Formats: sequence, C-alpha cells, structure tokens
Amino acid sequence: MANSVTVEKLGQSAILTINNPPANLWTLASLRELGAVMEEIEQDDLIRSVVLTGEGDAFFSAGADLNQFAGGDRQLAAEVIDAFALAFGAIRGFHGVTVAAINGYALGGGLECALACDYMVAEVGAQLGLPETKVGLLPCAGGTKALTDKVGVSWAKRIILGGEILTAAKALSIGLVEEVVDPGLSKIVAVSLANKVARQAPRAIQEVRKLIVGSAYHDMEEHLALEKQAMLRLVGGEEQLEGVAAFMGKRTPKWCDDE
Repeated sequence: MANSVTVEKLGQSAILTINNPPANLWTLASLRELGAVMEEIEQDDLIRSVVLTGEGDAFFSAGADLNQFAGGDRQLAAEVIDAFALAFGAIRGFHGVTVAAINGYALGGGLECALACDYMVAEVGAQLGLPETKVGLLPCAGGTKALTDKVGVSWAKRIILGGEILTAAKALSIGLVEEVVDPGLSKIVAVSLANKVARQAPRAIQEVRKLIVGSAYHDMEEHLALEKQAMLRLVGGEEQLEGVAAFMGKRTPKWCDDE
C-alpha cells in the first residue's frame, strides 16, 4: 500500500505530499503517518524547511474522510481529533519554516493543515474553506482559532458559520494566503520561498518564529522583555559571530548545521 504522506528531500527542504487520491482525505492512519513523518524531520537538523502539497492537480486536501464520522462513534472521533492535534501541532512546532503549496481545493482539515504552516501559496484555481457546519460538525484541528488569528473575527465567522468557500483571489485579498500563482506553480514557488528563509540563520529563525507566534499573548512591555531574552541567547553564539563576520567580510555565512 502506498504511503499516504510521501517525502522528498531537496537540499535543505523536505517536500511532503498528501497522497490519498482523489481528494487527499485525512484518515486516522494518514494523520498518524503525518505526525510520524514530522517527528522524523524534526530530528534532522539539515532540514530547515517543509513544503506541504497535495497529490494531483485538483486537491490539496478536502479534509477529513467523513466515513469516520458516519456512524456517530465518539471514541473514533476523539482519536481522529487527537491525531489532527498531534500532526498539525508538529507542523506548527517545526524548528524551521513551513509552507503550504495549495494546488486545488483546501477544505476543512485540508485548510487547517495549511493554516498550521507559516506561509500559504495558492494556485489561481484553488478553493478554500471550512464547511464542516454543513454536515453538522465543526473545525476540530485548530481552525476556529487559526483562521480567526489570520483573518479576524468577522471573516472567520463568515467563512465558518456561512460555510463560504473562497477563491484564491479572495483569500489573498483578506490575508488568508500570502501569494497566488499560476496553475502548476505552487510547489515551485513554495520551495523557492522556503529556500530563501532556510538561508537565514537557523537559530535566529527559531527565536523569531516563537516571538511572532507568542506576540498575541503579550503586551508590548512583556514582548520587549522576551525579545531581549531571545536576543541575548543569540549574542555571542557561534551562529551570531559567524553571521556578523560573514557580513563584514562580504561573504556568504556558513551556519553550523550546514554540510
């Protein structure tokens, strides 16, 4: 049986493809597989970025396989919800940068997967939404918070409560995705973006990501204190000394994790 999440390592990037055609649905097994893949990649210091995309050219992922909820089995539902939390939590907690290359429909758990990433690149024909309420369910993989954090309360209500499906252009206009590209180019652009970030100082990237994600929970005074702590963790370190020396010497820095 083919893997439901395939992995291709390309330089310092790992390209993960959701491989459950035709709609690349999430099952308990595929979510656990994604979690295991992310755990393995987390241990690889040479991998500094992850790109997630969907197999084929029509679906990034249409979300959870509804067969898992058809019988009303609450125990199974709880297991699926926990698997979503672990898998997408691993994406959010990854030590490098993560980019979703949305090559088609990204619905329900598919959009929640993309929302777990740092950046979202969508192709012109992509469709995005969280339509779970249409079938008596709700986004259970962090979507109600992640979407609200990204587009605000009003748009989150419109998308989730109204079951609205957005075009890529509309998603771009409200800040849901960062870039819209021509059909077939999402993975190429996502890898290019990931590589650009991966060239920066790895530990500085880790510290900055933590600060940005945590900024919503602190006022400016608290945040400035956290920035100072993070900055002082970097100052005097091998990476920081190399970065400044390379800049002053007009050369490309060689980070400690480089081969």
